[in-house]
Amino acid sequence: MTDAERSPLAPAGRRRSWFPFLGVAAVVLVASVVPVPDLAVGGGSGGEGTGPFAVLGPTGAFHLVGYAALAALAYRATATGGRETGSRVTEGRGVASPAVAGAVAVAAATGFGFGVELVQAPIPWRSFAWGDAAVNAVGAAVGVATVWAFVALRRVAQ
Repeated sequence: MTDAERSPLAPAGRRRSWFPFLGVAAVVLVASVVPVPDLAVGGGSGGEGTGPFAVLGPTGAFHLVGYAALAALAYRATATGGRETGSRVTEGRGVASPAVAGAVAVAAATGFGFGVELVQAPIPWRSFAWGDAAVNAVGAAVGVATVWAFVALRRVAQ
């Protein structure tokens, strides 16, 4: 397998794919519809709790981390992974420049999160929460920013 077939974030020999994104999305979906002990009906983001994530509520940290991971995996599946040469990106098997891949990744994770919120609306032990949808979007942006920082640091180290 050539360098052009590898992701900038994947070990040698691994091709980019949407399968990791879909796997994490399935886990997030299942976790989003099962009953959660000690979570009041209609709680959504809540706003209660202690520590650094108190403002996010009892499940906010899970939303933030879960959607950061989803966005990072979506970025990995779409980014070219090549270095820019002038205005053209070379190498890599992805379909988008880093900026476009980042926008696609944030949109994919945020859209999925909004869909999950809609799925939760009719479930008696769950509820639709705009706060959760907002935390999902922030988590997606954090995930892409983290990937960009990782890639930049890796290039500096080379």
